[in-house]
Amino acid sequence: MIREYARRLIWLVAGMLVSAVGITMMLQANIGLEPWSVLQQGMAQSMGITYGTASVIVGAAAIGAAMLCGESFGFGTIINIVLCAVFIDGLLALGWIPQMHGFVPGVLLLLGGLELLALGTWMYMKSALGAGPRDALMVALARKTGRSVGLCRAVVELFVILTGFALGGQIGWGTVIAALGLGSLFNLNFHLLGFRAAETHQENIAETLRRLRGGDNTQ
Repeated sequence: MIREYARRLIWLVAGMLVSAVGITMMLQANIGLEPWSVLQQGMAQSMGITYGTASVIVGAAAIGAAMLCGESFGFGTIINIVLCAVFIDGLLALGWIPQMHGFVPGVLLLLGGLELLALGTWMYMKSALGAGPRDALMVALARKTGRSVGLCRAVVELFVILTGFALGGQIGWGTVIAALGLGSLFNLNFHLLGFRAAETHQENIAETLRRLRGGDNTQ
């Protein structure tokens, strides 16, 4: 049991790192951000905090809203909120990914970032230790309202973009590309990797604790 969870934790942490590299690339593309990054960048600029700190605040708020709608979350959800933010702040501080100052290199860096975000999401979802905070919110809203996840995502992301823009977040062609292409890119990657996200049960905290208590901890 311990070995199983150690393996799953490695997938989760590796997924966070890959996702963080992808998000940092999108930030440095400098042609407009995907919806949640617009909000987080706007919060960082208006509140004088780091992007990672803004990401933690938004992630915690998303989980809080999901819980109010009756959705549970796992240890992976909490790790997602904290660790991805730490990785992003670290990568920005190191300056290993340069900021682009042209449209074509910006688009190329953005597309690379989107692909890494899709791969990182597959990796941490494969661990099945809990959905990401924003994904949990979308599912919770869909269940609460009886509407499709796609519609709930579109409405929430429109609100997120407008709020982020009002706070000073960057929107542009990158925002359009991300909004239109990210879902299809996720579906393509999941299909090529043979991963069925909807059929993967994400453990909540109670389930994980129950399995650990009932399992053989000597393995």
